[in-house]
Amino acid sequence: MILPLPRLQPGWLISETNDPEDASFDAFLARLSNNRWNVLRLPGTSRDLADAGDLLFVDLTTEKIPAALDETIGNALKQSVPILFHGPAELITKMSKQLFLRPMLLTPGDLPHWWGPERMDEELIRTTPPLPITSVTLGRNWAIVETSESIGLAAMTHPMGTPADQAESVDPMSMIGMPLNKAAAGLRELVGMRRTIACAAVNAAIPPSPDAVPGDGLLSDEADPDRTTVIVGRFPALQTKRPDAIVLEMSPGPEDMPAGAAPHVLPGAGELLITASAWCNGTLPGLLRLAREVPVTLVGPGTPLTPTLHAYGIKKLAGFRIIDRDAVRSAIASGGGVKAFKEFGEQIVLSAD
Repeated sequence: MILPLPRLQPGWLISETNDPEDASFDAFLARLSNNRWNVLRLPGTSRDLADAGDLLFVDLTTEKIPAALDETIGNALKQSVPILFHGPAELITKMSKQLFLRPMLLTPGDLPHWWGPERMDEELIRTTPPLPITSVTLGRNWAIVETSESIGLAAMTHPMGTPADQAESVDPMSMIGMPLNKAAAGLRELVGMRRTIACAAVNAAIPPSPDAVPGDGLLSDEADPDRTTVIVGRFPALQTKRPDAIVLEMSPGPEDMPAGAAPHVLPGAGELLITASAWCNGTLPGLLRLAREVPVTLVGPGTPLTPTLHAYGIKKLAGFRIIDRDAVRSAIASGGGVKAFKEFGEQIVLSAD
């Protein structure tokens, strides 16, 4: 099942100045353009206005507004393209009546949340290069995608039937030579084996970061003693490392809370740690929506160690750098879990700070 990107309510970025190049929001637009999003800026574009791209940005701090503005906005609405206005507050009522819109009032700090974590997967697809796949390994607990120079892991989520049943629906040999970005397109599916392989393909495309430091992401010197730490996923040794944390689990044990309790405990938490399996099973965007303003760490060997995720509300990325590819591949092909391949790599953390 291929899910469309969610429709966004038009936004109105309140401006206190007449400077259209205010860095606080211009950096947001530049980041989208740099990550393969098609941003149409009015005025200032020579493109066909019938194509609103992925985001229509209308700057009302200038008098040079295209004559076809109404038509362009109409095309954007028909194509479900997000629209962002930038202008002084006194224009809101006038333009809202003229265009029959009710835009959401935004500050520059609201933009990432307005754009939404649901668009994170699409950005990862677009920024994945077309490197040819040389190997795909499907184990009981983990999937591997490799190129001649890299390897990526993703946890099996087992949404339907047994792992063997799922593996039969995908022929790993048929993926040899496939570009990584084509395999990554499986992120557009909500859940399933193709999505799992897509996660591994994205990870195989991410180059090692020189800014990563050793660590498992479970310990933090930023925890607020007056606020609750919430952990999505029962990690080993949590009773020792984070004894006071609330743990949410899909299949809760005696010391866990059910995953359905997330809306009750995530808002206002002091810190949130999320298993990278939530990315693989498609539940990560919903968790990030609930955890706005909460410091988030994504934890696990399947964590995408790319700064791209920082813009979607993930402050720290705690993943795994593989050192011995052959040993990791052998352990996973034999059905092993993290314990089986942990010694053949190192746990590292990439922070937005």
